[in-house]
Amino acid sequence: MLRSRERVENNGRRSAGRRPWGRAALIVAMAAGLTGCESLLDVDIPSQVVADDLNNPNLAQLMVTSVVTDFECAFGRYVLGSGIHGNIYADAQNALGSYWTVDRRATTDLVSPIHASTCDTGGSPESFPGIYNPLQVARFQGDDVANRLEVLWADTPIANRELLTATAKAHSGYALVLLAESYCSMAIDAGPELTRAAAFTEAETRLTAAIGAAQAAGSSADAIRHMALLGRARARLNLAVANGQVVNPAKLAEAGADAALIPAGYVRNATFANTVPRRYNSIVQSTNINSYFTVEDGYRGVAWAGVADPRVPVTDAGRNGQNALTPLWLQQKYQTTGTSIPIARSAEAQLIVAEAQGGQVAIDIINALHAAAGIPPFAGGTAAEIRAQVIEERRRELFLESHHLGDLLRYALPFTPAAGTAYPQSAGGGVYGNVTCLPLPLAEKDANPNM
Repeated sequence: MLRSRERVENNGRRSAGRRPWGRAALIVAMAAGLTGCESLLDVDIPSQVVADDLNNPNLAQLMVTSVVTDFECAFGRYVLGSGIHGNIYADAQNALGSYWTVDRRATTDLVSPIHASTCDTGGSPESFPGIYNPLQVARFQGDDVANRLEVLWADTPIANRELLTATAKAHSGYALVLLAESYCSMAIDAGPELTRAAAFTEAETRLTAAIGAAQAAGSSADAIRHMALLGRARARLNLAVANGQVVNPAKLAEAGADAALIPAGYVRNATFANTVPRRYNSIVQSTNINSYFTVEDGYRGVAWAGVADPRVPVTDAGRNGQNALTPLWLQQKYQTTGTSIPIARSAEAQLIVAEAQGGQVAIDIINALHAAAGIPPFAGGTAAEIRAQVIEERRRELFLESHHLGDLLRYALPFTPAAGTAYPQSAGGGVYGNVTCLPLPLAEKDANPNM
């Protein structure tokens, strides 16, 4: 536990050696410059909070704000880090060994920036986007605050208790979905090693509870309820489809049913701001500003029937990356360090419905997305061809929105370049490895007495 007067600073830094998993204590990351949240979460944030105050139910809203801001920071890092490992981005940095191991899919369970880097890594955190550590911080906080609201403070009057509980559990559940979509296994609070399926089930449980709490809160919680519904649909899709095969048709139907409840035009964003590095949109800062990473070949010049697909806006910068050797291609989907990134939106929901139902329903959904993008329609085909097109639509429609690595694993799609292919000398040399899902970090194993 935190010592009674140990301070939790507003930049989210933990005391030296403290980990966000295993026996870690509650970490409240007070993100400066928080913008774009519902009014419930727009609270005055003091510069410091002492650990004793974390037992104060009057700080419930502040603590849930911390969950949201830490998750949003972790989400931005995840979009970038998973994109580097999963064929969207290639490393163009000149720092020796910077992110080359991740980019060439040779990450081991040893210390790696993709495991250990946090939202508060010194210097330029966008050059070392972490996944495991920051998502575990957000997940732990969400679980902890929800437990306080439901158990420790059960007899204490707290305004908006149900909405706060739903918000905490929705973000905790989403953190678990992202961890399970990227890691081969994980653990929760010094528990046993969990398979990906077990982690998705844990996420499903939290998101189901979030839906129930949001329903109890009434219409004021509709945005969170829809977020949790779509998150549960995402978890259930992962439980339904594995290694390219439908392994649980009932879960696929459940995923489709959840997704069908998402209203047209719905979007839940991770918000960012040009204030402090932990609040930056990592994609813009690391690529468009710092030139650390370049968009890979498969996302350059994407078109449909000869028409450029505006859902994958990528341009040739006409110059090289930071290493002065790698041609730089830049995304144009996010324009500033304050641009939001969607966590969940109705187009994703529609594509889950399309996958669950197939046939003419899927064709109609695909063509509605094409019409919105201004590209020619999809003519349809066999059941297999329609399903393949749904997967391709996910690649395009959900570009740089956190889905691609999970899709590669779920649908057993090839990682490119293939293992054994030479890795560019301009980016460190060697060959591409065969790591697909990321291995459990050594730090988790060392800190966890159940491993």
